[in-house]
Amino acid sequence: MESNGFKHVYSTYQIADLLKIGRSTVNKYARNLEDAGYVFTKDEKERRAFTDHDIIAFRALLEFLDRGVEYASAINAVVERYKPYTRSDSLAVVATPDSRPDVAMLNAKVDELVQAVSLLSSKIDEIVDERVRDQVAAAASGISDQVNQVLEEVRSERIQTNEKLDVLASRIEAHGKRKKFLGLF
Repeated sequence: MESNGFKHVYSTYQIADLLKIGRSTVNKYARNLEDAGYVFTKDEKERRAFTDHDIIAFRALLEFLDRGVEYASAINAVVERYKPYTRSDSLAVVATPDSRPDVAMLNAKVDELVQAVSLLSSKIDEIVDERVRDQVAAAASGISDQVNQVLEEVRSERIQTNEKLDVLASRIEAHGKRKKFLGLF
């Protein structure tokens, strides 16, 4: 998050691009999450304005679905775990005339905490993304090794088949020459 207190806001298109899913899928997931009690920030025209928190919720939903969790259960689990209880990045502080320095210090500390949480969230996302890439690379490598092994077996079988065909062809050729030779007598 930026130190000025503004949230990063994303459009449906940006979320779809970020999560590598279709815009209609983003809208479907958002409608179902809302039906289950999740609250998205909306602009003056009632369009959803997605935040970093919403991205984390969407990623959790995708992870549940990738693991084979039933759709309705995944939606409910995400709402239960990621339902925002407050849509503000600041806390209401009651100030008295004598507490202005304390309130200023508290606000500064809250801003530092919000920045630290945002940084931690970004780091967690990076770690998760890196682990996913590593797992995909390992799986692709394993599949590649299997494909190479099968190709090698196919090449070996083809060589053996060609050798057998060569032997058979030479026998047929030899048999034909004998017949001609015997036909001379």
